[in-house]
Amino acid sequence: MKKGLILRVIGIGMFHAVLYLYVVPFVIYPRFGNKGFEFAIAVAVIISIAVIGTIFIEKKNKGR
Repeated sequence: MKKGLILRVIGIGMFHAVLYLYVVPFVIYPRFGNKGFEFAIAVAVIISIAVIGTIFIEKKNKGR
């Protein structure tokens, strides 16, 4: 369990690092402006919530 949790947290961190340091400033913002930036942030937050939610669901299912 701990190894999977650590891998998920590292994966979320890497996802955000790539998104905010490369994709948003060099791909999305120049092409789509502020609306694209807001959309990218919303998608990143939704993906992060989904991944973290799987951690809690997994804990709940193992507890049964």
